[in-house]
Amino acid sequence: MEYDTKIRVDYLARTEGETAITIELKDKPAIELKIFEPPRFFEGFLAGRKFDEVGDIVSRICGICPVSHMTTAIYAIEKAMGIKVSPQTKVLRNLMCSSQIVASHLIHLYMLAMPDYYGQNSVVGLLPEFGKEIDRLMKMKEILNGLTGLIGGRALHPVTHLPGGFTKVPTDTELKKYLKELKGIVKDAKAVVLDVSRFKVPEFYFEAEYAAIDKEGEYSINDGRIITSLGVDIPVDKYLDLFEESQINYAFTKQSRIKGRGGFTTGALPRMNLKFKRLHPETKALAKEIGFKVPNHNPYLNNLAQALEVNDGILHCIDLLETTTFKDEERASFKIKAGEGAAMTEAPRGLLYHCYKINSAGVVEKANLVTPTSHNFLNIEDSLKKLVQENLDKPREEILFLTETLVRAYDPCFSCSVH
Repeated sequence: MEYDTKIRVDYLARTEGETAITIELKDKPAIELKIFEPPRFFEGFLAGRKFDEVGDIVSRICGICPVSHMTTAIYAIEKAMGIKVSPQTKVLRNLMCSSQIVASHLIHLYMLAMPDYYGQNSVVGLLPEFGKEIDRLMKMKEILNGLTGLIGGRALHPVTHLPGGFTKVPTDTELKKYLKELKGIVKDAKAVVLDVSRFKVPEFYFEAEYAAIDKEGEYSINDGRIITSLGVDIPVDKYLDLFEESQINYAFTKQSRIKGRGGFTTGALPRMNLKFKRLHPETKALAKEIGFKVPNHNPYLNNLAQALEVNDGILHCIDLLETTTFKDEERASFKIKAGEGAAMTEAPRGLLYHCYKINSAGVVEKANLVTPTSHNFLNIEDSLKKLVQENLDKPREEILFLTETLVRAYDPCFSCSVH
């Protein structure tokens, strides 16, 4: 009977965007992640727009990671047109992206993931017991959004960031104000890690091919080569030589894969598995304190990896602010010319790829965007199949809980995925 062999989640709550899950309970379970968030055709309507409009447009793909989309697009355009930016511009971009990643992680950990581990349907149910923790979340997020907004003009959909640099650079005094603010939440960042380390996560082993960008000497988020746990080490310009997308008939999102190999995963846990040695010494010490070791092959622990990145991101921003004296400067000068350029950054949820072909008038002729959730889509389904197969003897309610919680642990953004 259909009732006995199928589990349906008509709407998966506490994720960004709209998706459903269908599970066929068989010896070899069949899983479909039915992403029904409506497609928005950004790649189509970017064609015909001027190069300096792109960043502003693509920031609207997502209300959680607008800085990542804007920054990745601007890097790709600069590569296409041969624009060189100053070291200070790179530092400011790093601060913007790092503060956004930390803010995104905080919202996911407390508002989306935490209710799973305390028997609640939403963050509202956590408030009587965890009011102090939610207050801490709001305080930290206000500071991080403030730093993002100071540099970008506003935290959501920044307005000062363009190819070549920034239309307005905050003063050194304005930026150093956040040095004090960030130092004031270092203890709070450690508390976040301890909070998440108390989540009673299911025991589950799923070894995937992990992918990230890597650069010598730093826990890179805006620059580097593409590496994977199975030996890939290529420049971003070679991305299309190795990765491909395919359309499926039950979702508006394309699935990415490595040619000839299949699914892979990206995000906080893959970054930890591949770049743990590049973390701040205090973050590595904190990981040791809570017993987090790499490589780690339990995807539920992506939450804990994000918590460690909260700590590391705050320490990284402090280091950048302490070691840089900021001064007013003009955007880099350049001439409009034809070209094609690709860039990849680490968005909160993993690898984000943008590529643009621009003509001699500075108009976009072609755009290609691949988001972290598209990269993770196939791997999420594969891990769900293994999870269900290992728990076929469990009650339906428990299988349902395990699958929903696993998808949320990946922190997917289904809105981004249907750009």
